[in-house]
Amino acid sequence: MTLQVQHFAPGPSAVPHAYAAAEQIFAEALRDFIAELCLVDGDILIGWIRGERHGNIADVVASSAELFFKESVVTYADVADVCLDWSRSMQVVLDLEFAAEPMTVFFKLVLDEVFAGVAIQRIVAEDMAALSLEGFAHAVSQARVGHA
Repeated sequence: MTLQVQHFAPGPSAVPHAYAAAEQIFAEALRDFIAELCLVDGDILIGWIRGERHGNIADVVASSAELFFKESVVTYADVADVCLDWSRSMQVVLDLEFAAEPMTVFFKLVLDEVFAGVAIQRIVAEDMAALSLEGFAHAVSQARVGHA
């Protein structure tokens, strides 16, 4: 695998406008998970990405998620990038999946030296027309540890 360098900067989302509200709900729901994941030493994470140690990354994502979400809800999708550019702060981008009935959310988690964010790439559900914003928020909430 060749390391792909991409620039992800804060600002307007590249996803369709319809995802903007869902992205905000989603980012807020993932806040604790992201904070836990940020405790991993950046040099180690970059080493794993460059060394294609996808199992190590999957393990740390799973252990960070298990504190807040039910088992196997948040998983690593075996894709990660590092952006080391002299004119920008370092960024790590992990492709993740969030699978909770009735949907699966494919998203990028962007970890920067000054911010962390999520960018929803795709939402898949059996009946996308029936999946309202409230239904999306409910499904995300139900995936948390402690909900039946």
